[in-house]
Amino acid sequence: MSPTIYYILCVLLSLMVLGGISMMSRVKTAVMGNTLSAVAMLGGIILTLLYNEILPAWSVYIFLIIGAGIGWTMAQRVKMIQMPQMVALLNGVGGAASALVGILSLAAVGINPNNNTASDYPVFTQATGMLALTVGMITLVGSLIAAGKLHKVLPQRPVVWPNHSMLTSLLLILTVGFVVLGSVSIEGFPLFWAIIGGLFFSSLFGLFFSIRVGGADMPITISLLNSLSGVAGAIAGMAVGDILLVAVGGIVGASGLLLTQIMCRAMNRKLMSILMASGAKATPATTTPTAAPKQEKEEVAATPAPAKVEKTAGSVLRDAKRVIIVPGYGMALAQAQHKVRQLADKLTANGTEVRYAIHPVAGRMPGHMNVLLCEADVPYEQLFEMDAINGDFAQTDAVVVIGANDVMNPAARHAEGTPIYGMPVLNVDDAPEVIICNFDLKPGYAGVDNPLYTRSTGVFLKLGDAKESLAEIMKEMDATGNSAAPAAPAKAEKTAGSILRDAKRVIIVPGYGMALAQAQHQVRQLADKLASNGTEVRYAIHPVAGRMPGHMNVLLCEADVPYEQLFEMDAINGDFAQTDAVVVIGANDVMNPAARHAEGTPIYGMPVLNVDDAPEVIICNFDLKPGYAGVDNPLYTRSTGVFLKLGDAKESLAEIMKEMDATSNSAAPAAPAKAEKTAGSILRDAKRVIIVPGYGMALAQAQHQVRQLADKLASNGTEVRYAIHPVAGRMPGHMNVLLCEADVPYDQLFEMDAINGDFAQTDAVVVIGANDVMNPAARHAEGTPIYGMPVLNVDNAPEVIICNFDLKPGYAGVENPLYTRATGVFLKLGDAKESLAEIMKEMDIA
Repeated sequence: MSPTIYYILCVLLSLMVLGGISMMSRVKTAVMGNTLSAVAMLGGIILTLLYNEILPAWSVYIFLIIGAGIGWTMAQRVKMIQMPQMVALLNGVGGAASALVGILSLAAVGINPNNNTASDYPVFTQATGMLALTVGMITLVGSLIAAGKLHKVLPQRPVVWPNHSMLTSLLLILTVGFVVLGSVSIEGFPLFWAIIGGLFFSSLFGLFFSIRVGGADMPITISLLNSLSGVAGAIAGMAVGDILLVAVGGIVGASGLLLTQIMCRAMNRKLMSILMASGAKATPATTTPTAAPKQEKEEVAATPAPAKVEKTAGSVLRDAKRVIIVPGYGMALAQAQHKVRQLADKLTANGTEVRYAIHPVAGRMPGHMNVLLCEADVPYEQLFEMDAINGDFAQTDAVVVIGANDVMNPAARHAEGTPIYGMPVLNVDDAPEVIICNFDLKPGYAGVDNPLYTRSTGVFLKLGDAKESLAEIMKEMDATGNSAAPAAPAKAEKTAGSILRDAKRVIIVPGYGMALAQAQHQVRQLADKLASNGTEVRYAIHPVAGRMPGHMNVLLCEADVPYEQLFEMDAINGDFAQTDAVVVIGANDVMNPAARHAEGTPIYGMPVLNVDDAPEVIICNFDLKPGYAGVDNPLYTRSTGVFLKLGDAKESLAEIMKEMDATSNSAAPAAPAKAEKTAGSILRDAKRVIIVPGYGMALAQAQHQVRQLADKLASNGTEVRYAIHPVAGRMPGHMNVLLCEADVPYDQLFEMDAINGDFAQTDAVVVIGANDVMNPAARHAEGTPIYGMPVLNVDNAPEVIICNFDLKPGYAGVENPLYTRATGVFLKLGDAKESLAEIMKEMDIA
């Protein structure tokens, strides 16, 4: 291949990479841009093999296959939630490759034979080789540390060692020094030692600069490392005389640096202050249980207690001012530490002081409980050793025991001759109210019966799985709050569901918590529910939300959220004051009003979303702790218009949607004596439903709405099955593919022969875009294309709901007599998605 053709192709491939990166800056074209860049990369590999005449080198193909295999495996296995650390890891791989190229160029291995730079300009070749080596190693080590922090194998908070800044600067100077030593020939100083020194000190510099970056600064670090991987590649290209590597590396480096600057500007931060940790060191937030109670206290004061209410574990905790939690090995077995944390957050939000009593031998290893609770991010200052807290049980209002027995068994004080006699135990029995969440009433490991289990008063036993017991207690707390409300229907207490049901304009603010909970599909369901109610829904995307640029866009697009509903901060920030409600899912720093006035904090001056301008704010966060920046959010303690939904975001969103339905039911007038039947009322009362999907479902892309309907039915106790005709759709297995894409369980899909006899026994059938495959005319309409074709016995069902676009015959052109059946048929014509949304709305009203 002539050099001219090679240079032309290099320019073309470089332009493809540039175009791909440009396309990736817009959501609509991001996938195409990624594909274009990947094609350009493949083209670059082929061009390099051809131009350098190394096609006969069979070992190259082995490593190409291995690399492709690793890439394919990661593409299949890596979840979306793991994408930030995946990006960091790929940046590191790029740095490692550049470092290897630098080492080989310094060893004069692999130099382009058509390039005379090495012989004509030895200093340039050695300097670029040393730079490729050092920048590559900084990128590799820094990326590995970033990936470790994101994957939680390393501390996510900034780690600062003694004299950190001074050592970081010293390491940078030493790295530069060894680059200089390796670039010039000094008598008596072998190049080998320059390479070793450059490797060692650049690796240490990468470690020192990246280990103290954490929290909200991590996206900027990932972007910077991406830029460094490109810079390292470009320098490596100079070292070996490869113009294509120089061009592509330069493009990646420049685009990464621009992105880093944009993100720094968005956070009102300076890059050097992040790298040198000046002003970025987040102070750990001390728990201030005086702020959160204000909101809940007002609500509690406004609801007079009923005359005589039977006490439950939930009511005891709701009224408690001081609670001690006692964890044990049962908590470890049930892996209930996160639920325990949720309960503690719920109590704290109610103004309750929460502490944990840790027995030194609780669990199966020293510090077992501490490890589990710290995994759930329980603040250290809430953990108390036995000696420090044992005297406080008598003064506490309630104790919650989770899977502990021997360590709080009062028999240890008097049951002589038993294994636990004389062992110091937690004085749980001194507390007036004790809630025990144990699997059963059997004795603990020591085999000694616990007299607390049979105490006549003040003990509430919650037996079974600890997670379920804790969920039940939290439900009781909510029910207690609701039952305490005034009975007058004229003035119903506002809930998150009632707010959203009445809202005409809603803005959704996604954050990293949505990514952690993988709740993007539930967010989409809530948006669809709102849209079906006539509400305008938009999404406000902060530029640094998540752990990489565009993190929220990627997740929402995965859930098929329409592009036109996604708005950047600048475009939507002025609309928060005019919206009716805002729903926050796992966001904190990006909407923290403290950024405007809390001088000296890491987020001071950072532009944030004006969520606090909205009249009603619903916050679905895991807990009330500050975000990565460690700054308390005053929104959490706003006295009015804030609804806190703590815990797993998926469960919170499901609860909100349930509240919306409940609001609908409570708002509905009393049912008349003879209510008219609707598709919704039929399905609401049905115990067995069969869904029949067809090609119309594929055309409308309504499989996700079908799944939503099925989930709604299942939550109502209805048995749901899908009847699959072998020729439904336009290819074999068409319906199966679409339904599996919507995560419909395989065991709900039934072939025609297996389910055809059950239509007569089902309560209702829902048809979505099917016609010929369930046309009864196939049995008797001789001379028609479908005569004699086995069809689904939909007409045997007492109630049939048909969601088809129109009443025209199917592909075979044969009229369907089901459309004109006198009774038991409900026609929902038009777009299948809208028809299904209408049915689900009818179910709520019904």
